[in-house]
Amino acid sequence: MTQTMHQQRDIQAQLRSLSISSEQRPAAERSHGRTRWVMLLVILAVAGLVAFVTRGRLVPAMRSLVAQVDRPAPVELMTVAITPPPGPAPALTATGKIVSDHTVSVATKVSGQVVALYFEQGDYVEQGQVLARIEDVLYRARRDEAAARLERSKANLEFQRINYARVERLLESESAPSIEYADARRWLDDAEAQLAADQATLEFAQKTLDDCEVVAPIAGVVLQRAVEVGDFVAAEGGIGANANARFAIIADMNKLRVEVDISELDIARLHKEMPCVIIPDAYKDRRYEGRVMWLDPGANYSKATVQVKVRINGPDPYLRVEGSAQVTFLTERAGDSAETAAAGIWVPTSAILTGADGTATVFAAADGRVEQRPITLGRRQGDRIEVTSGLSPGDSIVASGLDKLRAGQRIGS
Repeated sequence: MTQTMHQQRDIQAQLRSLSISSEQRPAAERSHGRTRWVMLLVILAVAGLVAFVTRGRLVPAMRSLVAQVDRPAPVELMTVAITPPPGPAPALTATGKIVSDHTVSVATKVSGQVVALYFEQGDYVEQGQVLARIEDVLYRARRDEAAARLERSKANLEFQRINYARVERLLESESAPSIEYADARRWLDDAEAQLAADQATLEFAQKTLDDCEVVAPIAGVVLQRAVEVGDFVAAEGGIGANANARFAIIADMNKLRVEVDISELDIARLHKEMPCVIIPDAYKDRRYEGRVMWLDPGANYSKATVQVKVRINGPDPYLRVEGSAQVTFLTERAGDSAETAAAGIWVPTSAILTGADGTATVFAAADGRVEQRPITLGRRQGDRIEVTSGLSPGDSIVASGLDKLRAGQRIGS
């Protein structure tokens, strides 16, 4: 046992004698340890620099991504309320021209120079209102002359009546021949005829003098004024004179209609007395009820259209003759049935999201976010649908753009 232990110590001593001291090792081998430490430090420094740079870019990017995810979505909100149902579904929509049933061209009945005007274009005038005056000096003189002749005829007639009575008494007493009686009768008849002629002449002269005042033949709005003070107007003689006779154009605004050209392919969808809604282009916020009053039995071959006239019920001063208006022809009258007249919650179809299984939902807004709420649908009128359950008056829902929303998303205006 002791011998064996001595042998092991000898072997260990021999092995130690074979090792090389650190002073006798090569320089490369001695520096190998230091190099590993230096490389480790460099790697750590580069890693720290990369982490710093990456963090400076990554953190803002992450913050931007989070901000985008939680950014409020701009939406259009509407408040739910109990309202009457929308009107009947439109059958056809077209644009036409507003015209008046009664348009009058005001012209002078006498010739002369215009000395006064009392109206402007666009004025409303009453029937019989004086619009202008024409110089009346000559016409007044003719009237006075006719009046004087009439007075002379009256005096002559009175004399002939007395003379006729005298001759008639002489004839009865056989103191005058019958020829004298016949002559007295002739002069009496002639005096009566002359009186009638002079009376007619005076009436003509008076009417001519009265016509020096140009009056409105109807009540309405002046669409056009064609004269100025100092113009000479002529009442007779040729086309040119007739052109100079016109003073103004007046339209009766109590009976207006819209004339629409409808394609021959669509005319079968319309019928007389069909209800309509008229919206003038000048006032898009105003609506007028109307009806089809006339369908042209003929057609315009070059345009392939048929003219339709639509009566406007209850026109007001907002309507403009010769202006354009949009006419919507309705399939039925609003309120024809009790079901149509019942009020309820009506929302546009764009506010409803329909699933593949037929379920309907809306996005209700509360506390700056949206929640998806199931609803039950009822009647449908055009682009609006009745909601029978799931919504209450005063609820705020998203009106459109539902495909870009998700439940719980923040919203903004």
